[in-house]
Amino acid sequence: MKLVMIEWIDSHRGQDWKNIENIKESCELLYCKSVGWLVSENSKCKTIVPHISGEKNGNIMLQGCGDLTIPLKAIVKIRVLKNK
Repeated sequence: MKLVMIEWIDSHRGQDWKNIENIKESCELLYCKSVGWLVSENSKCKTIVPHISGEKNGNIMLQGCGDLTIPLKAIVKIRVLKNK
């Protein structure tokens, strides 16, 4: 597995009632960075997991927690931090 940092664009929403002029000013993309082990990828998306256990525990099945699937269309950049 590779440890990667993925930079990606996400949508966001406002809270509460606002003046329409204030809403117009918030028309910005949300730029995100996520780090995790790349556990799956295909032609549509990549899935990373930041937390993994069981790797050095003998017969315990490898497990992950906090998985995040990011559509390829949203990905701006991927950087490999560590190959394993």
